[in-house]
Amino acid sequence: MYDTLLSLPLFQGMSQADFNSLLQKIRLDFVRYEQGSVIVSAGERCKSFAFLINGTVESLREGMDGNLSFMEQIDAPSLIEPYSMFGRMGCYQRTYTASTPCSFLMVDKQYIYTELGKYNICRMNLLNILSGRVQQLDNHVWTLQGTDLRGRIIRFIKSLSDIQTGTKKLCIKMNDLAALMDATRLNVSRELNTLEAQGLISLRRKEIIIPALENLI
Repeated sequence: MYDTLLSLPLFQGMSQADFNSLLQKIRLDFVRYEQGSVIVSAGERCKSFAFLINGTVESLREGMDGNLSFMEQIDAPSLIEPYSMFGRMGCYQRTYTASTPCSFLMVDKQYIYTELGKYNICRMNLLNILSGRVQQLDNHVWTLQGTDLRGRIIRFIKSLSDIQTGTKKLCIKMNDLAALMDATRLNVSRELNTLEAQGLISLRRKEIIIPALENLI
């Protein structure tokens, strides 16, 4: 467990002496969720840093008009939506459900100000996490690679993904996807069927399943 905690994004690189000192000053809440349990819901206030320390969770985000939803799997160890902890909204953007029995470490956000902020390595880890998120979004906007239909589809799926690897599922009608891609429904259908024939995606009614995003990219 000690090694697992030190592998979590916010604590990586901490010395054992500093980590032992930190453990004496902050409260750690360990919570276990059974498969199918909702961990946090979209719109819920971010009161604690939620570290996934074992198991797998599924994140779900839905479009405002209800015509689009996107799901991806997140494996341990991982920190859930650290970029949503601060700012004007301060709410989770996605709903997280346990895909397998999983365990979380919850650290109240107040300790960022009172204790974690005293350690340079924690401040740098958090800054790197937030900066990485901004850079990822910036790259999606400015990338000129893949201007053909296949490239636009892949870029769209990448832009929805928090993690650029692993299993994803996009739920959308073909007509809606075609409108987003500025293409005809027929051409989008042909491209998706080609990707399926190549083993890169699986198609179901109103669903596009990507077994491994890194292979599609």
